[in-house]
Amino acid sequence: MAIPRIKVNHFHTFYYQYESTLLDALEVQEIPAPYNCRGGYCGCCKVRLIDGEVEYVRETLLDMDEGEILTCCCVPKTHIEIEISES
Repeated sequence: MAIPRIKVNHFHTFYYQYESTLLDALEVQEIPAPYNCRGGYCGCCKVRLIDGEVEYVRETLLDMDEGEILTCCCVPKTHIEIEISES
């Protein structure tokens, strides 16, 4: 399988280097990503998954809408495209 490619807000594109979580991968690339707890229950790191699939490495304790993911709890399973809110 190819190394997953991550595209953020139609602008940043990089390749996943097998960090612990998607949030860690975003931080390594110095892409501003909101977070608070890193535990899967506060929802601060919620982003929209536009394309692709992720795999959860930690159980989330938050109900999410279709197309939403928590970056602190998942890793890319395929090439993905996400949208991080500017707010």
